[in-house]
Amino acid sequence: MVELLLIGLCGACVGSFSSMLLYRLPEMRDDDSLTLYGPRSHCTQCKSPLAMRMLVPVLSFIFLRGKCSFCNKKIGSSYLINELIHIFIIILIAVNIGVSFSGFIYYLIFSIFYILFILDLKHLYLPIYLNISLILIGLTTNIFFNLFTSQQEALLGALAGFLSLWIINVVFKFFRSKDGIGGGDFILLGGLGSIFGVVSLGPIVLLGSSCSILIYTLSDKSKREEIPLGSGLILGASLFYLIKTLFI
Repeated sequence: MVELLLIGLCGACVGSFSSMLLYRLPEMRDDDSLTLYGPRSHCTQCKSPLAMRMLVPVLSFIFLRGKCSFCNKKIGSSYLINELIHIFIIILIAVNIGVSFSGFIYYLIFSIFYILFILDLKHLYLPIYLNISLILIGLTTNIFFNLFTSQQEALLGALAGFLSLWIINVVFKFFRSKDGIGGGDFILLGGLGSIFGVVSLGPIVLLGSSCSILIYTLSDKSKREEIPLGSGLILGASLFYLIKTLFI
């Protein structure tokens, strides 16, 4: 029980860190003064620096009753939701896979998926270093440990995933004189291929495209002109792995 509490605490901290990334990464594109290291954590509305007691995952939100103690304005519930989701997932992985190297890799991939999914959904933004990290994780874990698939499947998956969307975009751009698919999507699919293998790409693209279209259909068309393909691909990859694990 104590072990699960400690694991849950780690998940809460990673969830809090993910909230920081989800806020700062999009802002950093337009604000040169904002980095991952500074300025220190602050209220997003009144900009007042936060004391250490205000940075405790989950508990600080509850004690502050979801409001900034400086300006008394509401704190976005997404911060609490991010932390709770991470707590749930890390405990789920610990119980089903164990506190091990494999469990760590599963949770690391989930955390990157989570950040990329929300960034693309809200901002149509897929940071290249997070995408590349998926390729490195996929190739390393499969080449040396065969964690998800074989070496050959991983290498072919990375190459085919990237090239398939890149070629489609080249053809589209030739006829329409503009990009039809974002460059981040090329690398993301390469990353998914490196993790799950080349054979997984067909189901992932099919499921991912369907999810993307569903997201677009349910969204406010007046505020969204482009389809978040990256978010759909992440959902598609997650569904593919769950279906493969549970039913195949």
